[in-house]
Amino acid sequence: MKTVLTNCTVIACTGELAKKDMTIVIDGNRIAEVSHSVHQQVIRKEGEVRVIDLDGSYVLPGLWNVHAHPFDLFPDFANRLMSESPIECAIRAGRNLIDALKVGVTAVRVAGERDFIDVAWKQAFQDGIFIGPRMFVCGQVIVCTGGHGWEWDNAVEIDGPYEMRKAVREQLKHGVDQIKIAVSDGTSDLLADEIESATQVAHQKGKSVCAHATGLGLKTAIKAGVDCIEHGCLMDDEAVQLMKDNNVFYDPTLVIIQDAEYLKELGLIGSSGCINPEACEEFATQHSACKEDFTRMYRTLKGRILIAQERRIPSDLASMHLESFRKALDAGVRITCGADVSPIGDYALLEIEHMVRAGMNEMQALIAATRTSAELCGVSDQLGTVEAGKLADLIVVRKNPLEAIGSLRKLKLVLRDGKLIEIE
Repeated sequence: MKTVLTNCTVIACTGELAKKDMTIVIDGNRIAEVSHSVHQQVIRKEGEVRVIDLDGSYVLPGLWNVHAHPFDLFPDFANRLMSESPIECAIRAGRNLIDALKVGVTAVRVAGERDFIDVAWKQAFQDGIFIGPRMFVCGQVIVCTGGHGWEWDNAVEIDGPYEMRKAVREQLKHGVDQIKIAVSDGTSDLLADEIESATQVAHQKGKSVCAHATGLGLKTAIKAGVDCIEHGCLMDDEAVQLMKDNNVFYDPTLVIIQDAEYLKELGLIGSSGCINPEACEEFATQHSACKEDFTRMYRTLKGRILIAQERRIPSDLASMHLESFRKALDAGVRITCGADVSPIGDYALLEIEHMVRAGMNEMQALIAATRTSAELCGVSDQLGTVEAGKLADLIVVRKNPLEAIGSLRKLKLVLRDGKLIEIE
């Protein structure tokens, strides 16, 4: 059966303007045609066609979150992460991924996971055991002994280029798509020869390397050949130019640092740093269309505030992070969409909204969350835009996200590999 989406506006995320009065023909799991009023011709030629009149809704590529940790639980008030078994963690991580698909996140890059849970869930989705987002996985994070991230459940400690090569090959043996290394958190922990060893082995196998890097470690990582910088706080002009010259992607993860400042601006966090319940209730009422929306919005706000309280991000760091993002944006660095906090789906939407608040226009933010993220994962020939020949990972929203980026939350349909996903 072919699926025809008609009477819609297509935001293809190719850089072209939105196109009204369009029809999309999906044959199997691929987009066969994107054109004006083609559905009548298809009905005459084919006996088995499902036509969905979208009544003017907006069709976009499925959204991406390229910095996710499905096992993550933050805040972890019950210290669950310290006590749960790999099986318990795997179950919870899978639910996190499946829920992300239901809010329109059709692809996820896992930037570090314990016990190769990400590899297992990727295989489960590919085999059709469960229905979830497409996954691009990094396995465990490689760090230096005692360096940044050594205490993470998903970390592997190394010392020297030889141990780095072995660690990278171990990840590749388990079937990862990319290698994740923790270079620094202000100062450079991994040395240049260690990073170079990681990129040499990964690139030999056609794999990319992403690097958690801020401050001094940024330039070391870029010069050593990494393909993507995660977080990238404290970037100076030289670091930005190096990223541009070397075609390095930038995954800024704005929401983990900027959300607390935004909640303060809204008055949802009081002067003491605690939740302002009256302000939260007023905000949720203003932004909700029904009681269910209000309940969901209020619960989400409380969760965001708890995360902001636990992270305790200094205002000056948030300011420097924002400045780094704007430098990269102005320089034309390729920026992707990753949130680095769970729930994966909810925070992907917040990340896109923060990109707009930070200076992107709505189209730039949508492209970051679709086409550029697909480029980072090496699949832009198959995913990331609404074009004939591409895989049919699509979302349909009721209102125009180019006018208000929050309209991505007004979800009407999700298609994954040409199949309709139940979202209610």
